[in-house]
Amino acid sequence: MKIAIVTDTSAGITPQEAVARQITLLAAPIMFGNRQYHEYQDLSSAEYYRNVRLSKSKKLVPTAPQISMATIHQVCDRLAKQGVTDVVVIGPTSGISGFMNTLNSYVEAITSVKVWPWDSRGILTVMGDQVRLAAALVERGADVPTILQALEQLRRTAQTAFVVDSIKPLLHTGEINLGHGPSNVPVGKPLLVFENSGKIRFAGTALRLKSALDDLLAQMVPDLQAATPLKATILNADQPETTEQWLMAAHDHFPQVQFDRALIGPSLGVHVGDGAMGLAWSLDYQHLLTAENENTIKK
Repeated sequence: MKIAIVTDTSAGITPQEAVARQITLLAAPIMFGNRQYHEYQDLSSAEYYRNVRLSKSKKLVPTAPQISMATIHQVCDRLAKQGVTDVVVIGPTSGISGFMNTLNSYVEAITSVKVWPWDSRGILTVMGDQVRLAAALVERGADVPTILQALEQLRRTAQTAFVVDSIKPLLHTGEINLGHGPSNVPVGKPLLVFENSGKIRFAGTALRLKSALDDLLAQMVPDLQAATPLKATILNADQPETTEQWLMAAHDHFPQVQFDRALIGPSLGVHVGDGAMGLAWSLDYQHLLTAENENTIKK
C-alpha cells in the first residue's frame, strides 16, 4: 500500500510547504466575471483583495467554483503511475463548497487508485492541520484506517469563527444560516461561526473589532479547560495592523496558548469579504503524533 494525500489551496498550505511534506496540492479556482484565476498560482491574497476593492464600482462579485472531477481523475491516474494505491482527498467543508459531495458521488469512476474523500468540515488552518497530520502519518507508515481515525480525533476539536464587515457575500453565495430573515440582522459587525457540521451560522454582532475579539476568545474557554494543548490562529483578510493588535490582545488573554497568524485566501475571501478577521483553534495536531497518542489512535 502506498498512500498519497491530496488537498487544495483552501487549506492555506503553500506550494513550498506541500513539496516539503509530499502533499499533492491543487490550486482552487477563483472567478472574477468571466476570468478564471487559480489561488496562489496566478492570484495571491494581496492581489485578490486589491481586485475586490477595484471591482466594487463594477459590481463584479468573485466566486469560487469547484475543482473539476476531471482534474481529480487526472491527478489520481498520475499518482497511480507513481505506484500509489490509495489517495486520501482532504477537502474544504461541504458547508461552503459542494466539492466533497461531488467527489463522493464520483469516486467509483476512478479505478486507477482507491480514493478516500475526507470532509475537513473547516477551511484554512483547521483544514490545513488535518492535511499536515495525514501527511505526517503517511511518512510514518500508517495505513488509511489509522489516518482517518486520527483525522476524526482532530476534526472533533476544530473551531472557527469570524467577524465580517458585511454579510452580503455569504447571502450572495447562499452559504449561511441566519436563523431569521436578513432584514432583521442587527446593526454592527456580524459574527459567524462554523458549526460542527461545517455549515456557517450567524451568531450575533459586535459594535467594534475589539469587542468582536473578546467574543471570539470567549468561545475558546471551554476548550482551554480541557487538559489538551490547543493551537490557535488569528485569520485576516489582508488586515496586517488589526492582526498585530489581535495577536497582542490574544496573548494577553491567554498567555498559555500559542497564537499564529494566517491570511484568509481568496477561496474563503469570496464568502467572508474584504476586512474579515477570524479565530481558529483545535488540538495541536503534533499532540497526536507522540508515541503515546499514536498507539491510542491505532487501537
